[in-house]
Amino acid sequence: MRSGIHAFVLSPRRYGKTSLARRALTLVEEGGGRCAYANLLFATSETELAATILQAVLRGVLGKAGRARHSLESILRQVRITPKVSFGQDGSLDVGIDARSIDMPWQEVVGDAIGVLRRSARREPAVLVLDEFQVVAGIGRQGLGGAFKAIADEVSSTSIVFTGSHLSIMERLTKGHGAPLHGMGERIVLDVVPEEPMVAYLCERAEAVGRQLDVSTATAIYHAADRIPNYVQQLALAVLEAADEATVRPRDVERGVATVVEREASTFATQFEDLRRSPAQQRILRALARHSTTSVYTRAFLDEVGVANANAVTTALRALDGRELVVRRGKVWDVADPFLRRWLLES
Repeated sequence: MRSGIHAFVLSPRRYGKTSLARRALTLVEEGGGRCAYANLLFATSETELAATILQAVLRGVLGKAGRARHSLESILRQVRITPKVSFGQDGSLDVGIDARSIDMPWQEVVGDAIGVLRRSARREPAVLVLDEFQVVAGIGRQGLGGAFKAIADEVSSTSIVFTGSHLSIMERLTKGHGAPLHGMGERIVLDVVPEEPMVAYLCERAEAVGRQLDVSTATAIYHAADRIPNYVQQLALAVLEAADEATVRPRDVERGVATVVEREASTFATQFEDLRRSPAQQRILRALARHSTTSVYTRAFLDEVGVANANAVTTALRALDGRELVVRRGKVWDVADPFLRRWLLES
């Protein structure tokens, strides 16, 4: 970021990608840089995408409070769209962009936004984080990956960080011959937090709230949550809540898992019900809950899930992956959420 290098941060959901990006932004800002963070998750069109990015940049440049009105006016003169600006009683400032008001090519709006960010940084680093970037693959007939390469190629002294939680889509955008963003920046693929530091972290956090959590019990929490950082923390909290004593016992881990599953049951039921039009997807999801496997194209697996051929499995897995219900770790297909897996096994 500080050197104006573009980067791609890839990880499945719940691995801490957004937290990492936000922490990096904080470090750049503490060093005098100017940063903007845009979550693209809800953008469904080119104009919504452009409005989201411009709004994020204006908020990042103008800051939360304390900027003089003449500074506001000078910044707004640099864009060709009139935003809605409001001030809170505490002096905080908010900027809104109505996508319906955009009557110019969306690429030019994004170009204006990056220009504002760069000029506001002067000689310090300028950084734009585009979170949930995988959504661009579904906007427009061909997706917008190639357009962003053109935008990034024209940017000087500004780091654009593309983060994405749908690995298969992000891989298509960034990796291999023909990928629209191939070779455009550094690729950082996040793995789980290793066992030793995560277990130590859990023990420290438990001690901070007056609980005793030994290494073996913390390790059990780590593995019960499939080692995925957000799930590990979610389960650890449930385990601490379930413990009747100051010392957390191994039995509390099972009680914590049951608590999380119970809390998420309605969400899991909705996710499963949404697959009703494709019973094959439901059967494959339940089969993977019973046993993760590399052998999804064997005759035994086809018979187990009641599909006719390998093509049907491929179609179903692609759809389940698109919903982020299953994940491929190496060559092994598995249910993405350990608590959904547990719910499927108990339902």
